[in-house]
Amino acid sequence: MSEHGSDKLREEFLAEAQEIIDQLNRDLLAMNEASQRMDPHGDGLRVDPDLINSAFRAVHSLKGLSGLSGVERLMHLSHDLENLLDALRMGKVPVTPPILDLLFESIDHFQAVCADVAIHGISPGVGASKAIDDFIRRTSLAADPEAAKKKAKVADSPYGDFELDPGQLAGLTEYEEYRLRENIKQGRNLYRLLGAVPFASLEEEFANMRESLKPVGEVIAVVPAGVSGANPDLMDVELIFGSAHNAAALHASIGKSSLTVTQVPRRGALPVSPETTGRFNLGETARTSAAPSSAAADLVSMETPVPKVERSAPRSESARSDSGSIAVGSQANTQSAIAAAGDGGEDGPGRPDGSGAFKSYTQTVRVDIRKLDHLMNIVGELALVRAGIQTVSDELRRERGHAELARRLQDELRRLNRKLEDLQRGIQEVRMVPLSQVFDKLQRVVRQMSRESERKEVQFVVTGGDTKLDKLMIEELSDPMMHIIRNAIDHGIEERQSRRSRGKPDHGTVAISAEQRGNKVVIEVFDDGNGIDTKTLTQKAVAKGLISEDVARGLTPEEQINLIFLPGLSTRATADQNSGRGVGMDVVKTKITRMDGTINSYSELGQGTRFTITLPTTLAIIKALVIRVAARTYAIPLNSVTESLMISYEHIKTVERREVYVLRNRTLPLVRLTDLFGLVRTVEQPLQTHGYVVVVKLAQQQLGLLVDDLVGQQDIVIKSLGRTLKGVPGIAGATELGGQQTALVLDVRQVAREAMPRANEAA
Repeated sequence: MSEHGSDKLREEFLAEAQEIIDQLNRDLLAMNEASQRMDPHGDGLRVDPDLINSAFRAVHSLKGLSGLSGVERLMHLSHDLENLLDALRMGKVPVTPPILDLLFESIDHFQAVCADVAIHGISPGVGASKAIDDFIRRTSLAADPEAAKKKAKVADSPYGDFELDPGQLAGLTEYEEYRLRENIKQGRNLYRLLGAVPFASLEEEFANMRESLKPVGEVIAVVPAGVSGANPDLMDVELIFGSAHNAAALHASIGKSSLTVTQVPRRGALPVSPETTGRFNLGETARTSAAPSSAAADLVSMETPVPKVERSAPRSESARSDSGSIAVGSQANTQSAIAAAGDGGEDGPGRPDGSGAFKSYTQTVRVDIRKLDHLMNIVGELALVRAGIQTVSDELRRERGHAELARRLQDELRRLNRKLEDLQRGIQEVRMVPLSQVFDKLQRVVRQMSRESERKEVQFVVTGGDTKLDKLMIEELSDPMMHIIRNAIDHGIEERQSRRSRGKPDHGTVAISAEQRGNKVVIEVFDDGNGIDTKTLTQKAVAKGLISEDVARGLTPEEQINLIFLPGLSTRATADQNSGRGVGMDVVKTKITRMDGTINSYSELGQGTRFTITLPTTLAIIKALVIRVAARTYAIPLNSVTESLMISYEHIKTVERREVYVLRNRTLPLVRLTDLFGLVRTVEQPLQTHGYVVVVKLAQQQLGLLVDDLVGQQDIVIKSLGRTLKGVPGIAGATELGGQQTALVLDVRQVAREAMPRANEAA
């Protein structure tokens, strides 16, 4: 295979594998959350079987993808984990906290193999490690079915006194038998639900049935019985249904339906006659055709082979295909259409001849983020072209005799402007992904740290996970958020005894929230722990020589808290694997500011700490303030600018050899860009007595940039200066302004760092 083909295969594999791993992670988090809300009884925790089945399907899909792509290590890892999940869903192995720990550990191993593939490509030895070998060994031991069978032997009559059809029982898969026994053990009634489903809308019908019937019971098995004799466009279906309701209550719960409900009789009881009601209400839409119940719920999870429409042989779980192949974006057979997932089969969705089998039901397309970057650059350059046309239009309007032509050109420019804004907004929306991609990973970290600590309990609360941010910014945000969460648990949350002595609940709370405010996203991380001891923090900063004693005495409470962002500073006396080395929070601030964001902190000793991160929704196209200094043009990102004002230079004062300006009774430090960049004014440029101050904000501190003129606001696309000029202090890149004019873009944080003493940068 060519190098280009190999790279393409790797990228496609990593994109699809990451989606599957993220889905598995969400399923495990839901399983963990559900099990924590219930008191464990017997040998294991009570977990919704749908969640176990969803995790099973994710691992099964990952195994197939790995086999198809040639990532053997991931395929073997998935196979052993699939065996464990299969044992869990069959009830052979109980769901216990150690088992959940094992399942969560698998996410780390999957990610490690994917990281190896990203670095080294797809090769036979990729992902090999002793840690993975040990994990596979422990997974195999946990999934041992023989030990579980001895522990959970059923009685001689596993179906109690129900009179079930032996032929029908023979057609059940192992999983269906298990769910049938569980329903009987829980004292539920059994019913046969008979109806017909339109071939043309199988997936939609079964999805509606799942939602409609799940509140009143469980679909144990679904048996497609063949083409309806009354209507060739319908498929007859029989459901075996378990419910705590009696027949009358079940009818009342189902509502109007042409579905036939027959209760499965018990030995020695009076026979139960079938009862039929009117039309079945499928969610919000009333269907004219008959539709049975939530078949999809359990068929999604059964992984059964695909029956032909005229079923002549019983289904067998062992007949499931493990070929490793997957079908993307299509429903390959009747069973897949019912379940919206499957391993392949002979027939098309709903028709014996397989017609329509290649129709794609997916509404998504994967797009390389680099292609979106390219499109965004083009949009930015179109904005420059628009600005150039606007200049020509203005000149034309000033020419006599062309007023009508200028007016028509201006109208067209307005239309172009609206369409260009729509195009820009559309591309930005495509780049946006939910913050839950980061928050889900953090939930695993919190759970792991809480489990590892014997003296701390941590509850993690997430809100606003559906808030969206640019894909590239999401990736950059992962590490800073991880640092903050680890510090909150390690430094903030107290041990159980300490919390009791303060009248707090035993478990500490770490809460993370996100919301969009205009064109910015605000993320808050709060813990109800010990808070930051600012006195100790200041003393350590002085002891390490990071600030002087004079500076320390003049710090405000907000500035004292922000000392945690200084490199090499930690309040912990000894370091452990999580924190205490004095690295982390300075990295957090650096990465946030690189994304044109700000981070602020607030803490109250004994009550907790709150960090507030403010980020632009995207960095692809930003608004900038264009300025002029010594006949040179610069652009300042507008999200750093708080205000601008004209001043007389005679009002500038000098305090401790530094120029300042009194703004609303507050001292504003000033920076002359001419001095910072060594700009020399030409002889033709007269000395000015007036100028402008552009006020920029850095965390809790403000700084004034002295400039000659304000040109105006403009959308810009920041472009790299290349390797040679990449490290120029105070310059983030360059941009085009139209009319073939180029301007340098200021890095406000670097400007402040170059112009201000380091001690003043603690904020």
